[in-house]
Amino acid sequence: MMPPYLFEEGGSLAVERYELLGLKDALNRPSDYSSACQELAAILRIAYSKLPKNVQSSIFCDVICAFRLLGGFETCSGIAAVYLLVQAAEVALPKQKKTVVTSEFKHAMVAHKRLCKARQYEGHFPGSVHLPHDVLLHIFRFFDMRSLLTASSVCWAWNAAAKDNMLWMTQYSIFFVKLNISSQKNSQFSDFVGEVDDALLKGDENLSTNFDWRGAFKRKFTGSSSWRLRPHRGFCRHCKCIIWLSGLTCNMPHKCCGSIKGRLKIKPMSVHMLVDYLLGEENSGESSRTATDVIIRKR
Repeated sequence: MMPPYLFEEGGSLAVERYELLGLKDALNRPSDYSSACQELAAILRIAYSKLPKNVQSSIFCDVICAFRLLGGFETCSGIAAVYLLVQAAEVALPKQKKTVVTSEFKHAMVAHKRLCKARQYEGHFPGSVHLPHDVLLHIFRFFDMRSLLTASSVCWAWNAAAKDNMLWMTQYSIFFVKLNISSQKNSQFSDFVGEVDDALLKGDENLSTNFDWRGAFKRKFTGSSSWRLRPHRGFCRHCKCIIWLSGLTCNMPHKCCGSIKGRLKIKPMSVHMLVDYLLGEENSGESSRTATDVIIRKR
């Protein structure tokens, strides 16, 4: 059954919700292109037929935009996501739009192959350019967590810089909760990798430097089933907004009134939660209700 709000006032709320997802902007960012294609594919398969015509039109335009932008990105993940998108479009779209999508997809693949072939013949400087370790560290402060992991596989020097302990301390602070553990000083610190006190970190430089923050991040990340799914979005329980995780870097962490108090800031958000939010299915589960609540309160 279609939620009644979708067709109230010309579906203006549905239009607003779709625009708040920011898929068009995400398609223009290389770091989010693949994720945006996956979200579009899920929306097509699950929600397209339930949405008002004006929202369907916006979705169709974004699908075409995704194909036209493919030629500028040379990523395996982008190709895989585009295949998912075209398959979803063939299932969800009416015949006329399906024909347009198929044509755009073929043109996009031709353009992409030409780009890859052209780059094979581009000239390269002899040898490799080695940047100083401190320069790499400065650059990596502008990387999100996924980019930092990718950088670690480039070469030995990049691997060493990408494993810098202070980088991962900041990444840990960006993603996870901070609680006061000063009363637990006699306990094994590794037992409290999910409960790091901000004041303690600032007051004990040696603890901040010597503790294995990359290992703590890995244990915390893999210890949560919702994070293990590697979501591309999260939501902040304090400022009630959906955020792209690729936008969280050491130099640009998510900031709001709640983050200043050191409370839990970011929760992972799956693609299905986004679809539930778009459809306004507030009774489909706790996660969906939370996702919907995020945007409604932000408005």
